Amino acid sequence: MTKLTINGIEIEAESTWTILEAAEHANITIPTLCYHKDLSPTGACRMCLVSVKGAKGLVTSCTTPVSEGMEVETENETLTSSRQSVLKLLLSVYHDTGYKPDETDNELFKWARHYGLDPYAHMSSKARFEVDSDPNPFIFVDMNKCILCTRCVRACAEIQGRFVWGVSERGFDAHIVAGFDEDLLDARCESCGACVAYCPTGALSLKPTIHVGPAEKLVTTTCNYCGVGCQFDLNVIDDRVVRVTSNPAAPANGMHLCVKGRFGFSYVHHDDRLTKPLVREYLLKGEARPSKADRGPWVETSWDTALDIVAEKLATARDTYGPDSVGVLSSAKCTNEENYLMNKFGRQVIGTNNVDHCARLCHSSTVAGLATALGSGAMTNSMADVYASANSILVIGSNTTEQHPVFGAKMRQAVLNRNVHLIVADPRRIELCDFAVMHIQQKPGTDIALINGLVNIILEKGYEDRIFIDERTENFDVYAENIKLYPPNVVSEITGVPVAQLYRAVEIMVKNAPLAVFWAMGITQHTVGVHNVFALAGLQMVLGNFGIPGGGVNPLRGQNNVQGACDMGCLVNVYPGYQAVTAEAAQQKFESAWGTSLSNKVGRTVTELIPDVLEGKTKALYILGENPAMTDPDSNHVRHCLEELDFLALQDIFPTETSAYADVLLPGVTFAEKTGTYTNTERKVQMVRQAISERGEARQDWDITAEIAKRIIARGGREINDAPYSSWDYADSGEIMAEVAALTPSYGGISHQRLNNGEVLCWPCPDPTHPGTPILHIGKFTRGRGNLIPAIHVDPAELPDDDYPMMLTTGRVIYHWHSGEQTRRVKELLEVYGEALIEISPEDASVIGLNEEINKVKVTSRRGEIIATAWVTNRVPEGLIYGNFHFPDANINYLTKAALDPIAKIPEYKVAAVKIEAV
Repeated sequence: MTKLTINGIEIEAESTWTILEAAEHANITIPTLCYHKDLSPTGACRMCLVSVKGAKGLVTSCTTPVSEGMEVETENETLTSSRQSVLKLLLSVYHDTGYKPDETDNELFKWARHYGLDPYAHMSSKARFEVDSDPNPFIFVDMNKCILCTRCVRACAEIQGRFVWGVSERGFDAHIVAGFDEDLLDARCESCGACVAYCPTGALSLKPTIHVGPAEKLVTTTCNYCGVGCQFDLNVIDDRVVRVTSNPAAPANGMHLCVKGRFGFSYVHHDDRLTKPLVREYLLKGEARPSKADRGPWVETSWDTALDIVAEKLATARDTYGPDSVGVLSSAKCTNEENYLMNKFGRQVIGTNNVDHCARLCHSSTVAGLATALGSGAMTNSMADVYASANSILVIGSNTTEQHPVFGAKMRQAVLNRNVHLIVADPRRIELCDFAVMHIQQKPGTDIALINGLVNIILEKGYEDRIFIDERTENFDVYAENIKLYPPNVVSEITGVPVAQLYRAVEIMVKNAPLAVFWAMGITQHTVGVHNVFALAGLQMVLGNFGIPGGGVNPLRGQNNVQGACDMGCLVNVYPGYQAVTAEAAQQKFESAWGTSLSNKVGRTVTELIPDVLEGKTKALYILGENPAMTDPDSNHVRHCLEELDFLALQDIFPTETSAYADVLLPGVTFAEKTGTYTNTERKVQMVRQAISERGEARQDWDITAEIAKRIIARGGREINDAPYSSWDYADSGEIMAEVAALTPSYGGISHQRLNNGEVLCWPCPDPTHPGTPILHIGKFTRGRGNLIPAIHVDPAELPDDDYPMMLTTGRVIYHWHSGEQTRRVKELLEVYGEALIEISPEDASVIGLNEEINKVKVTSRRGEIIATAWVTNRVPEGLIYGNFHFPDANINYLTKAALDPIAKIPEYKVAAVKIEAV
């Protein structure tokens, strides 16, 4: 520690601190404009000048390090005069161009007034730049308000890693430009808004709400898009969300957000919102359904009527055909509390373990694979831990900068700031490849061979961590025998990766330990998805990269609460906290808690429940917030199954593609209208806080489920006795979380109270005094010893042939999310990405005759066809095309195959055979 005095006060500071940092820690304010704690200091604005005894002249406190015995003054007549002069100079180039700036955010105005200056008396009367000259729909650009602090330049470089903004010209003509003085989007802007968040003057603002005044209230909540779990402030005026602003205290992201998080909120107020219960007319009339293809017109009705119909239909199916004729599909979009009640509803009220959700379609193979190998099916480390401690990163099957943009940006920064060695293994050349020391471009569906080949080389070279293997793993001999089947030459033939690249990748990973491994659905959505996960877990065990900072296996969850929905028991084989339904002790525990007998038979997954409609096994579905008509593979077949279903109750915020097959529509609420928790991909449990009232007659989702449950229980048919948690009378979602904590050991210490008090808790958190567990498997694995399970390469279920010579793979794009119900109702996102695009290589485009006049393609598989616009790009290699499922008219899932992993029952979205032609 270094001792110094500031304004006569003796303080201690870290020897690495600057004067400004020392003052801030001592709660002494020094004015700044170009400085921000998240950005590298430049000392450019001269507002932070201070007097240091013995120094020649004033010094910039943001760049001057502390030293022993230093004596500093932060306020005196000389400093006041200097700051007034600086402010006058800055205001002399600042021009008010007509729109009213939100002066509460204008740091230039704040300091001008603090030092006795009227900003309007000193600002320029002449505009130097065109206002709102950039056509992008997100960021309002008015360089007349720019003071060249360069915060935007540094934020784009140091937070987002995109390098869009720069300084052009010199002297008085110097000004900020995007790229080579081009439009933002042409300069590869990702529209994250970091530049806006850090701008101190309003030169850069949020375009969609540029004319909206200061918020009446700010409500801190958690983003409802991907699994990163970003937090931010909802700005509310007149019971409407008007903007999103960064909250620097956000645990996962700080000030950083992506385009969807910062700009993708307006769907909350879209005219399409469901605001009243809707019931098919035939139900109100007590008639038979008009036809299988057409359920007849919708009729608005009362909540009591709608809830009674749902209860009657689900109870009738249960009592007539048995509990397993009913399926309960919960949602990774919804809170932990809502998902817990859906799990309880299926098991206690209906009597079935047919409880599932969309994790079946994205990460069920991760959960199954890691639970078997390690004892826990979750991300082992945090992104902050990896960012700080990993020396190499393997990203395989994850387009991180588009699917989990904030984490993707952190990976870019790890490369730029700490020279972390990034390896990307992906059939496509994704954006992250630009920052990678190596891009391994394996053929789709060959990941097991690739990983086993790397381990083969590790063992050949003697690079394995023998102490870790001997002390912390089991089954190594059997595992190693399997690895012998994957020598480099064989792996190269299977994967298309040159042998030299395999050796180089191993050298990078071993010589830059610890290695952190990340993956997403490019690994999981295969018929061998579980074995893919076995392979990656084995790689990290062989290298000893578990239970340490900067290591581990880190699956990135696709939706905002996939992790939480799994934790809450919305899977066919486990109660909350992954307590097996087949385990007698777990069954007895929940029977005692819920006051009824429970089934010990593993339920049927969503990928089984819907096809089983045609077999007569599934008679009724209760679906919360999911859209299987868009998201499930072989969508034509899924829609046919839904047509044949006897009864479907759908609870959602919009009419979706699935609602065409529903009999009752129950209007729920968006994340802005509810209170509860999400669990992000790092196992971090975070609060979602209600900012506005429910729209129309929409109701809290947990309350809807509880009301249906109470009605079915009142009808009888299952004996439910008085027990500690048999009741469905909840005052609020906090009471539901208390029930979760009582029955779920990993959530035992988590409560709304602790989270609202600012604690950051990662499960396992077993009791109210426990701080949470950021890193799993320290010292030993959850299952004791790690299980090294042989992973065996098997070809995908469908490969190209003469009839369908191209390979198709699928995914998402940065401007949209999942099946697009929310993002397609945000005008600005549609302006940038308004239709489905099929990525095709220049070589394949030339073969089928694409040109400037012909840019549409018809893509056909054995299951269907779509017509969409082609994007000719080097992102995909010859022979491979890529599509997304965000747009109903050209949904790539019309083409995907419903071949399932035999263990996790996850479909093989990532490989299908297609043919493509220009139209």
